[in-house]
Amino acid sequence: MKFLLLASLALTSSIATAAGKGAGSPADLIPAFVNVFILFSFLIWVLKKPLKNYYSEKSENIKNVLERASVKAKEAEMMMQAQTKKIENVAQEIDRIFVESDQTISSYETSYKQEVDERIAKMKEDASAKIAAEKKEAFNKLNSNFLDVVIAKAKTYIKGNPELSSSATNSILEGLKK
Repeated sequence: MKFLLLASLALTSSIATAAGKGAGSPADLIPAFVNVFILFSFLIWVLKKPLKNYYSEKSENIKNVLERASVKAKEAEMMMQAQTKKIENVAQEIDRIFVESDQTISSYETSYKQEVDERIAKMKEDASAKIAAEKKEAFNKLNSNFLDVVIAKAKTYIKGNPELSSSATNSILEGLKK
């Protein structure tokens, strides 16, 4: 880099010494200014329409982008307001959910207690009916066993006494005749 800087200084110093005696006047610059003026005028005349189109298209593009950005900003603002309202209502919604859950729990609790009480009452009724049926069955069985024992003892007693045996046979036969 330093080398390039040194070379450019050396070249420019030789150009400056080649300028001559230095006896130039400001009037020598007029043709150069005229040439530059003609060049810039021609460039402006040629490039005026493309530059105008370029800048007008750029202006339209920027205008469209700004309009879309404005619309998007309004949409974002509306969405932000909606979200803000939701956030504000979250506490109320949570309270409402807690109240509803408490009500649901209490109603379930009362219905469950009622159902359990009904089941207990039904089980008591079923148990008492079962106990009564078993009691009746046991009583009938006891009566049946008692009658069997009495009949067996009566048979052995009647068989043991021949006189009673014949009288019992006669009584039975008379009962059948009638």
